[in-house]
Amino acid sequence: MTAPVLDPNHPLTGVAGLGAFKSLHDRKGRKLNLIAAAFFALLGVGIAVVGIGFGLYEVMSFGSSRWDNVLPGVILAIVIGGLLFAVGAWSLFTSFRDWKLTVGLYEHGVGVVTNAGLQMVRWDQVNAIYQQVTRHYTNGVYTGTTHRYTLIDTDGKKHILDDRLKDVEALGNAVQDGVNNALFPRYAQAINSGQRVDFGPLGLDRQQIYAGKKSLPWSEIKAIKIERGNIAIKKEGGWFNWSAVTVPQVPNFWVFYALIRNFATVE
Repeated sequence: MTAPVLDPNHPLTGVAGLGAFKSLHDRKGRKLNLIAAAFFALLGVGIAVVGIGFGLYEVMSFGSSRWDNVLPGVILAIVIGGLLFAVGAWSLFTSFRDWKLTVGLYEHGVGVVTNAGLQMVRWDQVNAIYQQVTRHYTNGVYTGTTHRYTLIDTDGKKHILDDRLKDVEALGNAVQDGVNNALFPRYAQAINSGQRVDFGPLGLDRQQIYAGKKSLPWSEIKAIKIERGNIAIKKEGGWFNWSAVTVPQVPNFWVFYALIRNFATVE
């Protein structure tokens, strides 16, 4: 697929040193989100004003004795209006906060544009990537999937790629491939030299796998089962899982996955 051509004034034209430009991932629905946020904020104000106005009209027209009758309605209008205004105001805030969000995928990294400006992240400048891909069901019916990929660079800064971006799943897969290809040789070399490598709550070396303060020799592992975002480690002869964590807890999950396949059966 041919990569899009950037406008000469696009912030991503400032990217340098990341290789060939592959794809552009703009923020979804900028104007639509802004319109919806403004609508809810104005609707909330309108409902509150109408409720208060109605209460004042009743009291001024029929005397203060009507106040007890209209007060519950006035309070309800203020509460509903206040909630709608809060939702709209928060949506307006997030819309403006993320207004310039755009990500460019390149051969050797990503360019991330935010309201703070342009930041370039090379694959070899990433310490960890976390993935959280969740399929949602309501009464057994699939209702959609949410995506969140968190890059942590060598300076400790987080870069979050999520469903605010167009084609985020394709972007997330490409980012994981790039980061994992850069990180795998480091981890493999460390293990081959006898070191332990850690992946959040789990760790491993050539002799055993670690979970917190526990350790288990590879020879005693029956299987490592990965299903629906859960990682279950089964011990030979054990009734229960020796350890269980979720995929989103494990940084550089695909590097971890590639390594453990050398030592244990992965289902």
